Amino acid sequence: MIEIKKNPNGDTRTAPKGITFEQFQEANDMHIDDVRAVMYELSKMVDNAGENHDCTKKSQERMFYHDFVDTQENGADFVNGEWYQLHVKAERHHLLSNCPDDVNLIDVLEMIADCTCAGLARSGEIRDLEIDNDILNRAVRNTAEQIKSMVTVKE
Repeated sequence: MIEIKKNPNGDTRTAPKGITFEQFQEANDMHIDDVRAVMYELSKMVDNAGENHDCTKKSQERMFYHDFVDTQENGADFVNGEWYQLHVKAERHHLLSNCPDDVNLIDVLEMIADCTCAGLARSGEIRDLEIDNDILNRAVRNTAEQIKSMVTVKE
């Protein structure tokens, strides 16, 4: 839990008239430290998403390979296959196939990194990234709620 101290002195809308320069500086320093702490926690979440990216490609590697080969050799429908359906349900970053209700900006970043790296490595081209505005708006709101749940404000 990140503890921040209530301090209205760094904003024209909340600061009382007559604060000193030192009070103003203190409020700004506190705000910078608060944001730094939140960003650090978010960076750990991004790191964790990267560490666990496409975990079903390893945990279900034989199933993945079976469906991969079945598609190439027999024309099977890979997207409707057992592994792919498991994959998009287990992996949060497949926002177009199975967007979680609590989608967040970390999921969005993982999707962008995934699509970019896959495109560059596989074909040398990045397909257009299309994320529905509703998904992006939910991701912003949900990320704000995540941050809110990380923070305790003390008087």
